[in-house]
Amino acid sequence: MNVCDECKKPCAECPVGLMSEIEQMRVLGNGHSGAGYELLYKIIMGLQRARKLHPVFAEGKYQALGRISAEVGELVQAVEKNEGTAREKAEIIDCLVVLIRAWLDEHEVAP
Repeated sequence: MNVCDECKKPCAECPVGLMSEIEQMRVLGNGHSGAGYELLYKIIMGLQRARKLHPVFAEGKYQALGRISAEVGELVQAVEKNEGTAREKAEIIDCLVVLIRAWLDEHEVAP
């Protein structure tokens, strides 16, 4: 039985799963580990920036949904106004950041 290098548990019990880090990055990067690492880095930097600017993400799940909706609206606006791929990708990262903060229940926990 394989044992995880990180948690030392059998892979079936490992919270990391059956994939190595490089395999995870390949999945995240659609076959390209470099793209996966870049995306993960941009998400992490976005989370740091957002938590610094907005330590309180939202007060309750409905306000969290409003934050998500606002970010998606900014993405739609960037696409409709042809603001370019770089701007669209930046807005996609912002959408991912608010979704991750909601997934982590940051709207229910004070920082």
